[in-house]
Amino acid sequence: MTDLLSRPFLRRTEPAWGSKLPWLAGVLASAWALLAGLAVAALPALLVWIDEGAAAPVGDPIRLGAQIWFAGHRVELHVDNADVRFAPLGMTVVVLLLLYRAARWAAHAAGTTGMRKAVAVVLPAVGLYAVGASALAVWSTTTQVAIDPLVASISAGAVAAIGTGVGVVHEAELGGRLTARLPAWSIPVSRGAAAAVAGLIAVGALLVAVSAVTNSDRIAAVAEALDPGLTGGFVLAMAGAALVPNAVVWAAAYALGPGFALGAGTTVAPGTVELGIVPALPALGAVPAETHGGWDWLVLTGPLVVGVVTGVIVHRYSASGRWFPAVQAAAATATAAGAMAGLSVISGGSVGAARMSVVGAVPWETATATFLEVGIPAVIVAALLPRRR
Repeated sequence: MTDLLSRPFLRRTEPAWGSKLPWLAGVLASAWALLAGLAVAALPALLVWIDEGAAAPVGDPIRLGAQIWFAGHRVELHVDNADVRFAPLGMTVVVLLLLYRAARWAAHAAGTTGMRKAVAVVLPAVGLYAVGASALAVWSTTTQVAIDPLVASISAGAVAAIGTGVGVVHEAELGGRLTARLPAWSIPVSRGAAAAVAGLIAVGALLVAVSAVTNSDRIAAVAEALDPGLTGGFVLAMAGAALVPNAVVWAAAYALGPGFALGAGTTVAPGTVELGIVPALPALGAVPAETHGGWDWLVLTGPLVVGVVTGVIVHRYSASGRWFPAVQAAAATATAAGAMAGLSVISGGSVGAARMSVVGAVPWETATATFLEVGIPAVIVAALLPRRR
């Protein structure tokens, strides 16, 4: 028993049963990831269905779970007279982790060692996932909620390509071969960009934690007003957890200065907080309701520190002359700005008609602030450090 528990799930010394059938391993892994993701998404609806006596057909909560699953893939839902295009990134992260783990199993089972066999695993997996999403979209469409099967197939296929691709590359140890083909000058750029994005996400996570602690009384007041009960409280907790990654990106945009919106005509930024009626979700009680004078602007020091760290990392991995590290630092922050713009796009969107049609950070504003606030200190540090050698 002890040996069983201590054995890793994947062992490279074990024989690969699917060496001649990589497509089968990919298909099985994709089917498992799809069903597991759907089960996770349907769990809150099933709990509510059971708590209410299971009077309605069981297909109703499963359809609702499928709609949540599609939202996690950022598939647009046509709800009555409104178009909902908003991804709770917590659900997206769960889906990607399931795809990644399934892809690692498939790569091991197929004995994947080269790029050709890796493609033979990934393509069937992505294809089945996309076809399954299209069929699920047809089944989960109701009189109140409509989902375009083609859009669902494309969006789900893109998510599957990311999750399975990373999983197969990791398990087959192809990452080193891919990075070895990159030119030497791109290494400091990629490392600096990764450090900049990770640093801004860390700043956003810190702000979310601080705001949740300082506004804990408001969060508790909203929860008490809803009086959800045990099952409802668990569902609300899951909904709040699903929104945490979105909140981290929004908080990063707040630290950069542009801030974010929670509805049309609203702004949450340092020195400016204009909020209307916020949806009754306890997790949203952590959103600042008012400004705190000049103290709010202290958050801008976070991106500046990230810029300094980015400049140091670019300098550390740059083997060029005096001024080229500064150029590489600028390229790194430009790449990070593009990444932050992408995160702003996928973390925001529309959650309803009229007022709630605008949620999240503005991508171009977030990208511009990233390039300036992180880029300027990064370029200065990368340019000055070589002189001090």
